[in-house]
Amino acid sequence: MPIKRGKEHKQKGNRDAKRHRKKQKEIIKKNMKKIISETSIITKKKGKKVKIPIRSIVIPDFKPGKRNQDGDGKGKSEGKGAGIGQGKGKKGDVIGEKPGQGKQPGKPGQEPGEDYIESEVEIAEIIEMMLEDLGLPNLEDKKHNAEMESIEGYKISGIRKSGPHVLLDKKRTSRQGIGRFFAFLETLKQETGKEEIVCYNALRQADGNLGMALDLLESEEVKMEVEEVEPFPVLMAEDRRYLNLKEDVTHHSNAVIFAMMDVSASMTTDKKYLARSMLFWINEFLKKMYENVEIRFIVHHARARQVNEENFFRTHESGGTKCVEAYKLATSLIKSQYPTSEWNVYVFHFSDGEDWDSDSTVNEARRMLQDLKINMLGYGEIRVNGRPFSSSLRKGFEENLEMNVIDRDDLKLMVGNRFLGMVIRSKDHILPAIREFLKKERWRK
Repeated sequence: MPIKRGKEHKQKGNRDAKRHRKKQKEIIKKNMKKIISETSIITKKKGKKVKIPIRSIVIPDFKPGKRNQDGDGKGKSEGKGAGIGQGKGKKGDVIGEKPGQGKQPGKPGQEPGEDYIESEVEIAEIIEMMLEDLGLPNLEDKKHNAEMESIEGYKISGIRKSGPHVLLDKKRTSRQGIGRFFAFLETLKQETGKEEIVCYNALRQADGNLGMALDLLESEEVKMEVEEVEPFPVLMAEDRRYLNLKEDVTHHSNAVIFAMMDVSASMTTDKKYLARSMLFWINEFLKKMYENVEIRFIVHHARARQVNEENFFRTHESGGTKCVEAYKLATSLIKSQYPTSEWNVYVFHFSDGEDWDSDSTVNEARRMLQDLKINMLGYGEIRVNGRPFSSSLRKGFEENLEMNVIDRDDLKLMVGNRFLGMVIRSKDHILPAIREFLKKERWRK
């Protein structure tokens, strides 16, 4: 006889998988700062997954032992692993200590380490966990004729009495037919005065035709084939009901992001990595959350140029630093392709702030905010190796743009009217900095 497993095994497997997934998410959230700062992530190609080490579950191995009876009736345990307890002793006795790692540095240990397994997680799933309830701050509704219109498919918008057969609503049509059946049956009873079962057989014999059923009853040619009334739908053209479909059109306010990064000689490898990490996660989040957002990538040193996404995260250049060139290029693109009357415009700039012409950069930034009226200008200053002094560009922003300087989550923030600046000093600042940049209710009206 074949042995079959019951459904409980499948249910137990589903429960275990669900529990494992829950634990996995808890570990990811707990270690989010470390995970998103991994160097390998921002160099991955599209569609890749992130491998996260998770401590494996140790399954205990129990070994049953044997028990003998002594003279007093109490059992004694035999063999290793048998019995309960640690032997003779009294309250307060130390029965054992967990071996440590050793007191002398550099000396090899003897204890086994913990086992870890690598679990693959989609970047999109990490984004959902790290950026809940965030979005583009100060996002405005633009002119209706300037919105992007996309057809998501078709949706039911009601019921109508005509349409193609493929859209026939059988349930509603049948309901109409049953209603007409009872109406016809009542009419036959009133017109002829005959019993309900006789009228029913006449209507059934006439296949739902009221006139023919009346003729059968008057001529008394009704065949009594059934003894119980079993309602059936009597359908006429006006009883048919069809689904009314219309295009499911969604309007999306246009949004464009300008991601600008300093790649000059003063931007060391560590600085460029922090800048790329910030822009990588901002870019990935916006692409996931806003279907129609456009992102333009600009790199600059003494000159600025527009590049594609792949080159943006792999470009290594050097030279002097003139941040104003990036701002001028962004301004030119806004005026020619993305007018703020029709587009929500966001500019994110990351640099170490060592600018040869910071006055011009600040003036161009002011024009963006006051004349072009962009939605937001975000400035991230990368400072590593404990260099606390103010850069020329940051000093120019603080002195020429109205803002408040505050400290939050170990971040120095400069908050003005649609301007947000911050100082980023380490990998630990990446997650809180992204949350500050993408705080949806920052400038709530």
